[in-house]
This record gives sequence, structure tokens and C-alpha cells, in this order.
Amino acid sequence: MKHLLFILVAFFTLAACSSYTSFNQPEIVNDDTTELTTKESTDSTEYELLILDIGFENWFATRNMPATAHSNSYYKNWNQRYVIEWNIKHSQGHPYFENHIYYDPFEDYGFDINYKLYHYFQFVEEKTGVILVQRGK
Repeated sequence: MKHLLFILVAFFTLAACSSYTSFNQPEIVNDDTTELTTKESTDSTEYELLILDIGFENWFATRNMPATAHSNSYYKNWNQRYVIEWNIKHSQGHPYFENHIYYDPFEDYGFDINYKLYHYFQFVEEKTGVILVQRGK
């Protein structure tokens, strides 16, 4: 899990530095890891989120979650809250949240990234039993 958080932080940092031409090629990784890579085209940056946490893909596939149930801004807003709480847990030395996550609220990561990242945070809450963001009922 330590490596997962480190990789997630590293690639969010890469996303922030996407203007460097050395980051043009995506990195190929195994299916059981988490990684955010960038590919630069002529005018835009494209992001890809690969989840390395064992069990996430099966968990994600078994959930009956229509992607269009919410908007991109909904997922983006929740991800911002989750990242803030994740980083608080990290700063408090919580053993599961060993790395800081950089998530730029002004960056458009796209619907698919925000959707999958949102569900990854929910997976983490379910897996660890640690509630990152208290949701109103």
C-alpha cells in the first residue's frame, strides 16, 4: 500500500509538470497498480489513471454504478474533498495514507479520471473502514 500511495503522488506531480516534453510517452504498467500518466498531443494533455491496488478492478466491476449518474464537476468536487482528507490523514501519520496526493482543483483531468478516482476513494473507505469524507444522509 505504501508503494501505491507513492506512485499516486508521483504521477499527480507529473500531471502538474505536464509541460515538460520528457513526459510525452505513457508508461506501461501491470493491471494491479495505480499510476497517472500523461500523453501530450498538439494542443491538450490527456490523463490516464491506472489503479494498482489489488482488488480494486474486481470491486469496481461488481458495482452497478452508471457513470452518467453524476456530472464531472460532482466527481471533481468530491475528489477534492477526498484528497484534502487523505492528505490530513497522511500528515497525521496514519499507516494506510503514507503519501501526500497532489490534486490540482484547477486542472481538468476529464470525466473518466474523476469518475474512477472518486470510486477508488470509496473503495479505500470500504477496504480500510476509515471514512475519509462524512457524507450526509
